[in-house]
Amino acid sequence: MEICTQKFRLFPSEAQAELIEKTFLCCRALWNRMISDEEKLRQEMGRHFIPAPARYKREMPGLKEIDSLALSSLHQKLEKAFRNHLYNPHDHPKPEPMAEVYCYTTFCQATKYGPTVRFTQEGLKLPKLGVVKTEPHRELPGESLIKSVVIQKDGRGYLCILTYEAVAEAPAAAAMERLPA
Repeated sequence: MEICTQKFRLFPSEAQAELIEKTFLCCRALWNRMISDEEKLRQEMGRHFIPAPARYKREMPGLKEIDSLALSSLHQKLEKAFRNHLYNPHDHPKPEPMAEVYCYTTFCQATKYGPTVRFTQEGLKLPKLGVVKTEPHRELPGESLIKSVVIQKDGRGYLCILTYEAVAEAPAAAAMERLPA
């Protein structure tokens, strides 16, 4: 298996764009809240601890409306940043609060209805967003398995960076296909 990425533009509806923007805002608010809670808990308990994102859903009801995997990946990213800082503070600065967030990561999971991230004839189906119109440059190989998606905003709109696992061709078989008969 070979890990590959593909980047393409998304064309969300107005409601989908609002949900993407809300996800950016919730990710920033959660990141900043988890950092402040970690500092409080470190002072009170004397050790590192960051509560899971589900704990914040009662206090921040907006978190219930966005993709829980985006919140989970944010928690993992913050845990890794703190772990790196504690292990080697000279090379890894302490995580700081964010002023702006223009991207989030979600993961593909298998469900009884199929993968949570998949291509349809209308576009790319994403958790909580539904089917978003896309403009892929090329199709994914037939045996590929989507792993994660990064949704980000740039000056012209929204981009999607898709990470997938593709079956690597055997070198001899690939060379044989290129030879003339």
